[in-house]
Amino acid sequence: MRLELLNRLDLNLLIVLHVLLEERNGSRAALRLHLSQSAVSKALGRLRDALGDPLFLRTSHGLEPTPRALQLQQELIPLLHGLDGVLQPPRFNPASSEREFVIASMDSAFTLFAPLYLPTLTRLAPGLSLRYVEWDQDSLGKMAQGGTDLAFTVRENSEDSDMRMDDLPGSMEQRLLAVDNLTCLVRRDHPVLREGWDLAAFSRYPHVQTYCEGRDRWMLDYRLLQMGVARRIAASVPSFEAALRMGMHSDMIVTVSSLYARHAVQVYPLEPLPLPIRLDSISHLLIWHQGREQDPGHRWLRDTLLELISP
Repeated sequence: MRLELLNRLDLNLLIVLHVLLEERNGSRAALRLHLSQSAVSKALGRLRDALGDPLFLRTSHGLEPTPRALQLQQELIPLLHGLDGVLQPPRFNPASSEREFVIASMDSAFTLFAPLYLPTLTRLAPGLSLRYVEWDQDSLGKMAQGGTDLAFTVRENSEDSDMRMDDLPGSMEQRLLAVDNLTCLVRRDHPVLREGWDLAAFSRYPHVQTYCEGRDRWMLDYRLLQMGVARRIAASVPSFEAALRMGMHSDMIVTVSSLYARHAVQVYPLEPLPLPIRLDSISHLLIWHQGREQDPGHRWLRDTLLELISP
């Protein structure tokens, strides 16, 4: 190990590089780092001199990393995780901690699970802060980069699906929270309740779809395609709560998890209907990156969540 080289490099520059690689935007990076844009630009200049590479190229869409920068990103992730572990106190006291944890979650998972853990969590750790962010197609990458601590997600259990539990990266730890199925919801005066409910009715009426991880098609759609049946998606929305509101004001059918449907019919004027085809179950998961495995605070939080949520 050439410590004399490390001695000449300000390790704070690695933090700047890490955030720039995450944000790909100098203004957003400066905001996260609580620095001026000028300071970030100067830090980037020092990094370029030290590493002998331009690291980023300016484009109309922001900063495009060079191959060298992308290589460094993969090397920085375990390094920063390790430094974080060194700097964290060896013990975690939930009663006095004021630490912030970032949790990625779909709104349906928040609705299902937050009521199970929040009362106890706020009693055991009154100073703890939870910052929730939307679960999307970039969430796994953000977890790998250390930007997200935990995530609630859903995976399909069909062998034909590319969103199964075993398709998650090997660096992700996961715990099963619940096995679930799909249920359809319609407004209480929907004509299908008078006409009768079957696969023909399911395909005759329009649907509102929630997109997740950048997708607006699920295993349900692929299975229907295999059967030669199509459903018309009249609207795509970014959250399940938005889908419920669309359904209660139109003839659109909403398809959600059965556990979430139990909540929905208590809050919204909607009627549940069984999914008119057989479909494999889905799984609700809590996941985190292996780099957080030995963090005492992280371990306390996830163990507490699992104890309060899991049956």
